[in-house]
Amino acid sequence: MTIPCPADLSNDLVEDFRLDAAEQFPRCEQLLIELEHFPTDEQRLHELFRVVHTLKGNLSFVGLDALAPLPQAIEDILDGLRESRLSFDSLLGDVLLLSFDHLRELIREALGGAEARLNAGQLQDLCQALHALAHSPPARQTEQRRNLLQQLDPSTQLQLPPEREQSHVQHLLNQHGIGGDADLLFFAELMQASEQRSHFWAGRGQRLLSLTLTINALGGSPVAPAQLAAAVCLHDLGMAFLPLDLLHKEQRLSREERRQMQSHPRMGFDLLRKMPSWAAASEIILQHQEHADGSGYPKGLTEAEICPGALILNIVDTFDARTHERAHQTLSKRPLMRAILEINDLAGSQFSSHWVDVFNRALQTSPNLAHP
Repeated sequence: MTIPCPADLSNDLVEDFRLDAAEQFPRCEQLLIELEHFPTDEQRLHELFRVVHTLKGNLSFVGLDALAPLPQAIEDILDGLRESRLSFDSLLGDVLLLSFDHLRELIREALGGAEARLNAGQLQDLCQALHALAHSPPARQTEQRRNLLQQLDPSTQLQLPPEREQSHVQHLLNQHGIGGDADLLFFAELMQASEQRSHFWAGRGQRLLSLTLTINALGGSPVAPAQLAAAVCLHDLGMAFLPLDLLHKEQRLSREERRQMQSHPRMGFDLLRKMPSWAAASEIILQHQEHADGSGYPKGLTEAEICPGALILNIVDTFDARTHERAHQTLSKRPLMRAILEINDLAGSQFSSHWVDVFNRALQTSPNLAHP
């Protein structure tokens, strides 16, 4: 989509516009993230509207009126929120974040940068879809948000209804040669039920299963896949029994709160060890917060003492936490490379260097595992 800036604009004016946009986009994104935690905060909502309105006015000022329909469509959504015709949730937040991403790309292209992903027809379709959502009856809003999110980012996988999600997990297990063991299917059901405990956990189990089993296979399958899958399903089950205000706390944890959080591997271990055929899985659960350098918990084991399944799960668990800190995973594309670098920086200390190498190979050979 080619929308060049008018030739008669001064370089100073274009540069001022570029600098203003460089401040406005991060502020919009920050406000959206804050609104997810404070969805009814009128002050944040009004500020977001003002920033978008200013950005729209600046586009017209530099002759980029062809792009103005997108911030106008975003304003329509924000008007719906301000008038309580819409309610803010993570789906809508992600729709708006991705809309801002596209607007940023379109501006960059117009200023002589790389080509944007949207062409003129797709831009028009997006604006129409946002406008339709802004005026949609409540009964259709969730479906429209999901469809819009899929339109904006086709690689997105939203949390499925339980019966469909269960079939996806079964398909994933079959891909790794794990049959429909009754115990394992029960563990998967417990995992999916525990994900309902916190909106931050939506879809997490399936992501962990996919990457963990792939790393194990690339590393020569030192862990029986069924045992590893069972451990993934139940490793954080203890977390689901902690108070929600503790799970969602953003401030520094007190000593007692940290003790509660660190008790969760023992809880999962105690449950599973009552089933002797899953002894290997129970050990993985108990050790999945141990660190290669001995700084982990609950026993302070070093790499040579930690079972391979726990070494793998520790990496994958941390990577997922870094790339899926919000309720929906579209934001994960922002910190993705930073998260990969962080994992590599901790090789030899928190993580096994050997398994970090295998982790890197897994993402290189199957990039979709980084943001399924």
